[in-house]
Amino acid sequence: MLDGLFPLTDPGAVFAVLFLLVLLGPIAAERLRLPGIIGMIVAGMVVGPNVTGIIGQNTFIEAIGYIGLLYLLFQAGLDLDLEGFMRYRRDSLVFGVLTFVLPMVIVTWVATALGIELLPAIIIGSALTSHTLLSYNTVASFDLLRNRAVTATLGATLLVTVGALLVLAVGAAAARGDATPLFWVLFSAGLLAYLVVVLAALPRFTRWFFTGLGQERQVRLTFLLSGMGLAAVVAGLIGIEPIVGAFLAGLAFNRFVPFGTMIDDRVRVIGRSVFIPAFLITTGMMLDPFGLFADPRALLLGGALLGACVASKWLAADLSGRLMGASRPERGVMFSLSVGQAAGALAAVIVARELGLVGQVEVNAIVLVILLTALIAGWTADRHAPRVEARHLGAAAMGTRVVVPVSNPRTVGSLVRIAAQVAAPDSGAVVAVNVLPFDARPEQLKVHRDLATQAEKVALASGAEASTSVRIDASTVDGVLHTVVEQSGTALVMGWKGYANAREGLFGSVIDQVVSRSPVPVLVCRPGDDDATRRVVVVITQEDVGPAGEMGTHLALEVASRIARQAEVRIVAVTDVEETLVRPRLQAVRDGDAIEVVALEGVVGRLNRVLQPGDVVITGMPPATSRLGRGARRLARAASGRTVIVAVPH
Repeated sequence: MLDGLFPLTDPGAVFAVLFLLVLLGPIAAERLRLPGIIGMIVAGMVVGPNVTGIIGQNTFIEAIGYIGLLYLLFQAGLDLDLEGFMRYRRDSLVFGVLTFVLPMVIVTWVATALGIELLPAIIIGSALTSHTLLSYNTVASFDLLRNRAVTATLGATLLVTVGALLVLAVGAAAARGDATPLFWVLFSAGLLAYLVVVLAALPRFTRWFFTGLGQERQVRLTFLLSGMGLAAVVAGLIGIEPIVGAFLAGLAFNRFVPFGTMIDDRVRVIGRSVFIPAFLITTGMMLDPFGLFADPRALLLGGALLGACVASKWLAADLSGRLMGASRPERGVMFSLSVGQAAGALAAVIVARELGLVGQVEVNAIVLVILLTALIAGWTADRHAPRVEARHLGAAAMGTRVVVPVSNPRTVGSLVRIAAQVAAPDSGAVVAVNVLPFDARPEQLKVHRDLATQAEKVALASGAEASTSVRIDASTVDGVLHTVVEQSGTALVMGWKGYANAREGLFGSVIDQVVSRSPVPVLVCRPGDDDATRRVVVVITQEDVGPAGEMGTHLALEVASRIARQAEVRIVAVTDVEETLVRPRLQAVRDGDAIEVVALEGVVGRLNRVLQPGDVVITGMPPATSRLGRGARRLARAASGRTVIVAVPH
């Protein structure tokens, strides 16, 4: 009766079964106190062609599973903490070398001891050096992506994947007799050109696209996914494993998908709910438990390779973890991320089979290794990840999340544009907030929601990601400061009218209170009349080079550097201080030698002589509170029509 029913051929039925498994597999696994990834792999095995045959070899299933494999590596590239990676690149290098060399040597030795010839043994060894980050979602769920040990593991992923690729390419070329000097020249040239295009040209093109055509999140998401696919396809065409291309695409897009933003959330939802679970299920569908147990040779070889792989991966994680000072749970997380094998290892062995180097026994043995390493990766991640402290690698950069209160329709564009320029060098996000009292009327809410939408459009047009919030709070000051804390703000941009009367204090009562209580730097901004930035003018006075003014001067120069870099304009330092005293401060800024220094006596009073349309004027907080208000107001009057920013350190 059921002979003609299975395997399912109707696309709707296949789709329904696939996502039922995505839903029920993890639930069943958790009831049995097993990791969720095990539930999906086992579910795929049960419904696959080798057990019940509910789903057969299906092009749709294979395609979505393959996309899931690419997506897994793509997500790892997006999430890699680039600042932490550069800071601790030695850790990634050490772990990458150890987790490549040790499995390569130990697995190859075990394979040759079991009668496999040297060349196919080397290919099997290279296949098991790589890792597929099967426990990645578990680690991410515990907020460990910026942990030093996890960052080292993600960086090592690229190294071992490229290393495995090179060994496979050499082995395949040797088996075909193609390992000629010409082969190496073409392969090296193709690899170098590919790296330049993906890691250098693609980020530039992405920034241009996001500030032009890609000002809607749906368009940006489509751009990211198409970039992942193209990077994988081109990598395959030039002889590089497509998963390497997907990982490199993630690195290229890394700075354009700030963590915790709406675009980041959309990328994660698609991966975690669709593609990555589909990949795990299709991996399970490849498993043939009956064939494995029916062939003792496959069991023996698979068990030996599994022992060699697990032992070498644990040894590499433990040694490199101890060298970097990682705790035992952190070393366990490193092991869980690096031990998992999947379709990448199987693909390498299938290449060896097509070249006549190995047979079906070796393929079945690798399939057994894939299944059991997935179980081990899931189990060890569930055991060790909850015990790791979610510590970060240092204070977040100033532009990571820039909060800007918006309430005036005339100034919202200028304020958000400044905030976006500050955030852009860190590929950060702008958080536009409206604060209303408890008794706000519905029409007020609508007006402020429209302002928030306008702010979001300005930020997206400037190339920065944005989020908006209409907040009900006891006071404007409390609402702004609560938003900074809740949104993990790293800087605050406050709009200023350019003056304050005696009752209002220095900048105005609200700004004064925010400045005095803010846990982050505050940029007090008087918007000007210019629509574009043509120069950034930094004002440095005698008081600013003294010990008390150092922090404000340093902050002003950092802000100037960020705005100039984003707007692609030059910086001019206007000062009444000797250049020999000013130059050391400028060296703290990138390309400090390129900053033009203009000497001007009585700099604040005569500033209008050197200003031009399109100038953004920046100064640091002076050392004396009394001079702060007086000097800032004089500066705002002198720079009439220009945007003025007073950088106040916290």
